Amino acid sequence: MTELELRDWLARAPAGTLVPVELLAQAIASETQPNSSPEAGQQPISWRERLWLATADTRLSVAELLEALGRTKSWLYRHTGPNSPGARIPHRKLEGELVFLAGEVRQWLLETETIVVPGRTATKADLLTLRRRQQGARADTQGVR
Repeated sequence: MTELELRDWLARAPAGTLVPVELLAQAIASETQPNSSPEAGQQPISWRERLWLATADTRLSVAELLEALGRTKSWLYRHTGPNSPGARIPHRKLEGELVFLAGEVRQWLLETETIVVPGRTATKADLLTLRRRQQGARADTQGVR
């Protein structure tokens, strides 16, 4: 990925998206040294990171998506089948093989994830609402005793 592609991707990324410094350095280095390969001792970028850096129309195979999501093959087939326990992962078939588009998978992840504890990127209003809920829950439990 070139620096220009990375800047374009970051412009379209959701607010609060974090990018490891190594990826930024690698993008800048690829601008100055085309077709450079990772230095000795450096591991290539995994699909777990590349899923969020790839262009929206990048096609992923089953193996690549499994690496990106850190899930098992049975989990993936369960979530692409008609009896999926929740929203199905968007996919296509090419000659009988499942194919996924990076942009659609990213959108599916954002839509189906559940925020259990908001991070520091939460707005002040979100944090105030959470604090009020916690105080209300404490008052309810104290009143029950």
